[in-house]
Amino acid sequence: MNIQEVASPIDLKDPDKALLWANEANLKRPWRYEFFDLYVNKIKSLNRENIHVLEIGSGPGFLAQHLLQHCSEIQYTAVDFSQAMHELSKSKLLPSELERTEYQIADFKQTDWFTGLGQFDVVIIHQALHELRHKSYATTFHKQVKALLKDDTTYFVCDHVFASDAMQNNQLYMSVAEHFQSLEEAEYTQVELIKDYKGLCLFECKL
Repeated sequence: MNIQEVASPIDLKDPDKALLWANEANLKRPWRYEFFDLYVNKIKSLNRENIHVLEIGSGPGFLAQHLLQHCSEIQYTAVDFSQAMHELSKSKLLPSELERTEYQIADFKQTDWFTGLGQFDVVIIHQALHELRHKSYATTFHKQVKALLKDDTTYFVCDHVFASDAMQNNQLYMSVAEHFQSLEEAEYTQVELIKDYKGLCLFECKL
């Protein structure tokens, strides 16, 4: 299949451009924190100690900061392809939070990006799935993520949705139905849409 990828409008490996993106992210979508709170509540509901959380495409660390501030029981691993984003993330955290954090460089467009990362209790990809640069790659990506999941891991997938009142590029973004189809083709047996708000949809998935 000949896939024409959608070029990224910004080089997120460039420190200046990464900072520009980070400064605009929450101004554009302040309701992102409603989704962050949902992750916190879900993690707390596990009622466990030493919960290992992986964020894929972790960016400048807004979610990392929120999770580490509100979930004292977690160990957090950030995966991103941009060292500039990791540096922005580290700058947001207290020393005690950094002690519970690990940063890994990996590009999830590479076939072996997940090798050696280990397995986690919670895996989150928040507003980064479209960085695959074409929706046709999503099913393969979800299959790769399975290598990072324990039997009872919760996998959260949140991204912009293609809809008449949301994103308009149907090569980069998926409709809600397409998200369900992609996750089901990747053989997740439990897939639930738990939040759909202002152009962002969040799925909770289990093996």
